[in-house]
Amino acid sequence: MKRVLMGIGLLALLLASCRAERQITASPNPAVGRLTFAGSTTMQPLVAILGEAFQKWYPGVQLEIAAGGSKVGIQAIREGAVDIGMASRALTPEEAEGIQVHTIALDVIAIVVHPKNPVENLTVEALASIYRGEITNWSQVGGPDLEIVPIAREISSGTRGAFDELVLGGKEPIAPGLLTAITAGDMAAMVADRPGAVGYVGFGNLSESLRVVRINGVYPTPETTRSGEYPLVRPLNLLTGPLSQPLANDFIKFALSPEGQQIVEHAGWVAVR
Repeated sequence: MKRVLMGIGLLALLLASCRAERQITASPNPAVGRLTFAGSTTMQPLVAILGEAFQKWYPGVQLEIAAGGSKVGIQAIREGAVDIGMASRALTPEEAEGIQVHTIALDVIAIVVHPKNPVENLTVEALASIYRGEITNWSQVGGPDLEIVPIAREISSGTRGAFDELVLGGKEPIAPGLLTAITAGDMAAMVADRPGAVGYVGFGNLSESLRVVRINGVYPTPETTRSGEYPLVRPLNLLTGPLSQPLANDFIKFALSPEGQQIVEHAGWVAVR
């Protein structure tokens, strides 16, 4: 009987300890400081949303989030200029040397056209031919007799790097009359303003002013992304280096937590966990 009572008492003590631990864990973290970010313009709004939730747990931490493109983020983390870099593409082996890469989400590169363009599907090869200047009229791919206006992101953009790699085999677009968009917002505005335009944006940057076309007959969705059916998918990475402060790891842990991954999905990207 004494053994039973001792066992019950020990169990009660353990349960009380677990409750106390949960209460401590649920309290805001007293850490103070500043976390700095730089890099992908695609990731900037996602990191900002995650940052707002992170600051509820770390109210003493200030966040500074700058864009500039994935190359900027990679260079900044290598030089120790920021705590966390943002890159919306896979890093090359040379770029990744000495850098820790944390994939927090998947992004779909959606091919977009003017909302009145009736073309519903393009193959990857047809898309490549457009950006190589080999296909110049929408009538060549089942559309109206209308000149194609291809638009690309600027060279430092992670979206541009991923598009060039996935569609053009790592080569640059050479279509005559190619237009350049500096940001994802610029791309959306330029496509929406030109009836013959074709461009690309990250999944989280879609808007009602654009129409998404299928690629190889597959429409981009979270399901077709995870299954590998949709071909134009890239990782969204947070980068840390030897000079990143320990608080950077707390942010990354939060981004990969169930709460962080739920935020990722609600914001329009695809969770990795």
